[in-house]
Amino acid sequence: MPLITKDRINRISRMVRQSPKTSFLCACKKLELQTLKRKTSSYSYNRPISIDIELSNVCNLKCSWCDTQFYADKSVPVREIPWDVFQRIAPKLEGLNRAMFTGGGETLTCKHAPEAIALTKKYVPTVILHSNGVLIRGKRAQKLAQSGLDSLRVSIDGSDEETFRNVRGTSLTKILDNLKYFSSISDVPITTVSVMSQNNWKSLLNVPEILSEVENVRQLYFQPVEVEFLGWNRDDYFMTRDEMVEFQGTISEKCKRYGFETNVDEPDFDPLFSEPFSLCEYPFFGYITLNYEGFVAPCCRLTNVVHMGDLKEMSFEEVWNGKSFRELRDLMISGDYPSYCHDRCKYRVKMNAIPSDQSPGKFTRQHIARKKKELESEGEAFVKINPVS
Repeated sequence: MPLITKDRINRISRMVRQSPKTSFLCACKKLELQTLKRKTSSYSYNRPISIDIELSNVCNLKCSWCDTQFYADKSVPVREIPWDVFQRIAPKLEGLNRAMFTGGGETLTCKHAPEAIALTKKYVPTVILHSNGVLIRGKRAQKLAQSGLDSLRVSIDGSDEETFRNVRGTSLTKILDNLKYFSSISDVPITTVSVMSQNNWKSLLNVPEILSEVENVRQLYFQPVEVEFLGWNRDDYFMTRDEMVEFQGTISEKCKRYGFETNVDEPDFDPLFSEPFSLCEYPFFGYITLNYEGFVAPCCRLTNVVHMGDLKEMSFEEVWNGKSFRELRDLMISGDYPSYCHDRCKYRVKMNAIPSDQSPGKFTRQHIARKKKELESEGEAFVKINPVS
């Protein structure tokens, strides 16, 4: 493939044209939080930096530690955002810096995924797809290559067939073949994302070698597995400090050897050994999510737990600075986090010991069904609270 292609020139041009307004206003809001602290306003004059978009609730894999298996309501039918509905939603995203197609489902199971990416590119400067890589082949890969996609992220959780299949339930060779094919028909940069645990970290040490054979791979991203919100024993999955040091050193050296960027050298690489964040910043300027029903959640961990508004019917501003988002921000500023934040992030963010008795937003059907099942299993009566209308 030639060094400079028309697609690459167009991508660079888009980056040059990107307005810094959103980033500047987000920086102002962050400064406000740091200086005013509990006197900070719950109104966010900035747009969030990014939004995660879940086109579908369908996934073609059953990865061993994916929370979708444990939090998805099996009674909810196969669903995806209808194309006509997404066409109404996409223009409302204008003003954001980035959109990433990801979520509990596999984006490429959605029949209009390439078209949704192309449409989003009209309103958002940077569009990313996070995929498991299974469906990046044939006509679907060709449409994806022509969609205007800025970056492709693919999950790689092992460097040998046995480990990869145990974790992800599919063939590593098939995924690598798909990435090689996609590299042959496009110059879209590829980032791989690898989840590290006791079960696979030694296999991950050889990931740089196998990815050196895929032309478009630019960055290798690693993140420790997080299982505490699944009720699992952390010690059964987390790497030790010594293992983490060995991992960082080996991966860093190999990435330099093969010319890959990586996050293992960053100061905050291992959040499991770091101090919790003093404040969750996502609802102020971070990474909100849009689920397959058109509902907006304050972060990826709450995508199918609670929503702050409906982008099918509301404007972005009505959702972003609506009653639910502002009430949530007020609680977070005081450290008084709702129960759903305690359920999903109590190890990552400093919170008051007891959850707030307030729960801004509306619970999703999935969350209601899950809580009902939990309470019934404990022999308690279920009280249906704050349901989706």
